[in-house]
Amino acid sequence: MTSKVRRQFTLEEKFSIISRLENGESNSSLVKEFSSVKSTISTIWKNRESIKNDFLKRPEGQKRLRSSNCKPVEDALLVWFKQQRALHIPISGPILLEKANQFGKLLQVENFSCSASWIQRFRQRNNIVFGKISGESAAVDSNVCSTWLSNVWPLIRAGYTDDQIYNADEAGIFYKLTPDKTLRLKNENCSGGKLSRERITVLVAANMNGSDKRKLLVIGKSKNPRCFKNVTSLPVTYTNNTKAWMTSAIFEEMLQSWDNELRRSKKKILLLVDNCPAHPDVKLNFIRLVFLPPNTTALLQPMDQGVIRNLKANYRKLLVLKIIENIDEKRDSKITTLDAILMLNKAWSGVSTIAIANCFRHAGLNEADAIISTSDAPDNEPISNLVSDEYISIDDDVVTSEIQSDNDIVSSILNEAEDKAEAELETAEEEFGDPPSITEARKALHTLEAFFLTRDTAVQSELNALKLLDNSVQKNFFKHIKSKQTHIQNYFSPV
Repeated sequence: MTSKVRRQFTLEEKFSIISRLENGESNSSLVKEFSSVKSTISTIWKNRESIKNDFLKRPEGQKRLRSSNCKPVEDALLVWFKQQRALHIPISGPILLEKANQFGKLLQVENFSCSASWIQRFRQRNNIVFGKISGESAAVDSNVCSTWLSNVWPLIRAGYTDDQIYNADEAGIFYKLTPDKTLRLKNENCSGGKLSRERITVLVAANMNGSDKRKLLVIGKSKNPRCFKNVTSLPVTYTNNTKAWMTSAIFEEMLQSWDNELRRSKKKILLLVDNCPAHPDVKLNFIRLVFLPPNTTALLQPMDQGVIRNLKANYRKLLVLKIIENIDEKRDSKITTLDAILMLNKAWSGVSTIAIANCFRHAGLNEADAIISTSDAPDNEPISNLVSDEYISIDDDVVTSEIQSDNDIVSSILNEAEDKAEAELETAEEEFGDPPSITEARKALHTLEAFFLTRDTAVQSELNALKLLDNSVQKNFFKHIKSKQTHIQNYFSPV
């Protein structure tokens, strides 16, 4: 009986084997493919950390595995592949090969002819492995939610506390829409993005007990709106694409950033999302990504149980107040992307912890009793009458993501002039203007202090907040004076 020869693997081959094992391929399949023995593959897996470190220290090795001589084609093919898998469409090697050739023609890459070896390297670079398809997609019946909550959810959430369980969802917002336009736009078909010039998409995420409301992710159309001029920081994370939609690339980038943040705090979480095409299955170290069953998000998604509606109600009240303020001050009532971001941040801070916890309970994910608080009761201010249910829900059906056509994918890769022109439509917004001076900031704070001191409703917490702001402005004032004195001294110092 002839025994198998123990072959020597290169560092690149070892790294590839580890990647494939991490993606679910079996030890036995790799033994057969490489004509090796089981103990050799097991040893490589046992020493995976040191092999990874050695490989990543070699830029020439990393380049051989990860680079492509036709990067635009690879980028387009990867976007297309992720879209198809999000729809659970089976994709084989020959299908990838044919699609790569199609993208090569669309991108006008000269002398590109895809081969089986190119597809193999493409799979290795992007950790794409073969997997067996089990079962078929089936229509969701009326019992699927209760069955999932009873039998599946307890197993998924086991080992996670309420503060470690999160939900995230997108919402489209007509950020310039005023109440008097509501009736005219009521029956507008928004699915094709006809009003995309007036909309943004926002990703909302929070944990089960509401103790952590994540910073909002806002997706606009323009990369650098003029209204961002002189603005050095935003209270939200801002990104863009020409449709102001969530894409798989944006979603994956957000998750990787969040995962790195959790790595630093050494905390692991469970994140529930719906299974739309813009939500690819991403391998993460500190986030366990769980997809809700198809067609059940209206019932099982906590953000859809009132959190997003609460956010929109708060935003539209702030929008109406700003319009009234502009009228009173005889200012032009233009609403810029920056205005929308600042108001959305305030609106998000107004969504209470209790409201979020109750939405998780209403979705059936938390069996705790509902929490009632008088602070959550709707206000009785006259302004609330301007924010009708119809006005709040006018953009509920706006699409936040959509399957990209081949031309859409190619356009995003090439960043064609047509897409640039479309994105630049938003850059016509009013600029933020010159930054307020320290003197103007101090004057504004003194005005606010006088306002609260002359009101019977003033509370100590408001005055304390003003004091903190005043101290912060004062520090900047002293820095300004010090730098000015240094400049004057240098000017008059002898040469």
